[in-house]
Amino acid sequence: MNIKEKMGELKRHLMTGVSYMIPVVVVGGLLVSIAVVIGGPGVWDQTGTFAASLKDIGLIGLQLIVPVIACFIAYSIADRAAIAPALICGMLAYQKGTGFLGGLVVGLLVGYLVEWLKKIKIRPSLMPLLSILIIPLVSTVVIGLLLIYVIGAPINSMMSSITVWLNAMQGTNIILLSVILGLMMAFDMGGPINKTAYTFAMASFSLQAYAVSSAVFIAISIPPLGLALATLLAPKKYTVEEKEAGKSGILMGIIGITEGAIPFAVADPIRVIPSIMAGTGIACGLSAAFGVINTTVMSSVMGIPFVNKPVLHIISVAAGCIVTALLLNILKKDVNVKVGEELSVN
Repeated sequence: MNIKEKMGELKRHLMTGVSYMIPVVVVGGLLVSIAVVIGGPGVWDQTGTFAASLKDIGLIGLQLIVPVIACFIAYSIADRAAIAPALICGMLAYQKGTGFLGGLVVGLLVGYLVEWLKKIKIRPSLMPLLSILIIPLVSTVVIGLLLIYVIGAPINSMMSSITVWLNAMQGTNIILLSVILGLMMAFDMGGPINKTAYTFAMASFSLQAYAVSSAVFIAISIPPLGLALATLLAPKKYTVEEKEAGKSGILMGIIGITEGAIPFAVADPIRVIPSIMAGTGIACGLSAAFGVINTTVMSSVMGIPFVNKPVLHIISVAAGCIVTALLLNILKKDVNVKVGEELSVN
């Protein structure tokens, strides 16, 4: 296997971990957000109330970021034998304060160690014992001790430095980072690059670096909303199927599903992808320049009641959608139709 193939395989393992982690984080983040809405800022100090109960449940979801991503990275590499050691060592990494980075490292270490241990040659009658007991036990002890005595402190120190760096970002730096994250979110609409940006945002959110995560949360809805607006402004440039996709894109944009832009991108990627990237990048850059902060994980439209500057937030979202729609409509030509059927796009 050459280097390119190995890097592709590594990327696949990491994306598996991220894909399984995102639903856990989204549910946890939404529950915390709902708790803050119901109980107000004081919910963090409340106990016994309904809002406090939602907060406690949601926080468990956020605390599972590290063990879940570690578990599924390791599972992708070495299958079921890696699940137990990755979960245990992932939770240890969380308790050691290694953050999201610790989950990645633990997942890779456990996965490749288990994969190597599975190659040990023993009698066939002992194989079940090897996979059920020996491999999970040995890998848990080895990686756990390695985390405690060798790599835990450096990772913890690195995460502390990242936290300080993220929270210190302001002015031009935070605007540039926000634009980059917006471009990544729009580029493949739920694909690996989108998930990378979203994962970075959730890691920032867990570190309370809200200025960074807010950019991604505003980016989520811009592609489907911008494309829906484009179909309304210039219906002659779109097929019946695209106009129907535009209608559903309104709902998907409101609730925060970037994948609502995919039907347009599949039909005309050369024009659609640059348009949604431009609109999303501008929305994120404006939001950062205005100092809009979203302390929840609610996306663009859903986040309006919870941001610190709702009017400027709405302006940023609107600007992104308008830029997307106008740019795409400038690039596209009218659809040629004959007796009600779409024949081609010039």
